[in-house]
Amino acid sequence: MTTAQPAGGDLDPPGSRPLDSVAFDRAAGYYDESRGLCPEVQELVADRIEEAAGPGARLLEVGVGTGRIALPLHRRGRRVVGVDLSLPMLERYRAKAAAAGLPPPPTVRADATRLPFPDACFDAVLEVHVLHLIPSWERALAEARRVLVPGGLLLHAGGSRLERGSGSPRDQAISRFEELAGASRTPRLVGASHEQVLGRLRAMGGRVEGLEPVVWEERETHAEALRWIDERVFSYHWRLPDEVWRSAAAQVRAELEAAHPDLDTPRPARHTFRFVAARF
Repeated sequence: MTTAQPAGGDLDPPGSRPLDSVAFDRAAGYYDESRGLCPEVQELVADRIEEAAGPGARLLEVGVGTGRIALPLHRRGRRVVGVDLSLPMLERYRAKAAAAGLPPPPTVRADATRLPFPDACFDAVLEVHVLHLIPSWERALAEARRVLVPGGLLLHAGGSRLERGSGSPRDQAISRFEELAGASRTPRLVGASHEQVLGRLRAMGGRVEGLEPVVWEERETHAEALRWIDERVFSYHWRLPDEVWRSAAAQVRAELEAAHPDLDTPRPARHTFRFVAARF
């Protein structure tokens, strides 16, 4: 198949890598808590990927992180090569696999815009919650296309435990915080929006279709949402000036405490994980 450089190997030569992509080193310890999926949802997501990619497909996940998408596939015996810019995130993924009694997953520390693989060596490429973090996202898509075999599949996915517009406690708290923090002054997206990705995939000649989404419900609290703000778990919050973050966090807390005296009351929340498949 491909030769994957082990995690911890060198990146591209000094000066050749874009410096503005967002690496998640600081999030490795809490990423699964804030973005992780419950076991049942993990398996449903893995089902969608296997159904789309087909049996025996050679898989690459760009932005594999802690393996929240790849690990269930690895557990099923599928070989998924994982690429990520963050060594701590890859180390977390490998530790989770070891704790589950699985062999080390093949991982490569590399930038999405310069994949260290030859042309046409994967049957499917997965990109989940990553292109909005890459300013050179069009180049990242071109790289994904380059390593796909003719007729290969690119799976672009989004949706998680923070469902924008859902009205859930997390959505209420995070959306209000970002309104107060002034998203217009510090844009939440570094890279591409979902609509931009779809347009680019079509412009590249991809036959784009939506797959059946994974839908689930959870119980969540306003207190947890406020903790996520206090701990700055989202990459957009890292880029805010400290004084802006503190002021917005204090105001949204005061507003939620006034509206919901018991912040620890669990409330229902509906979430959706969506897939778009582009066949080239």
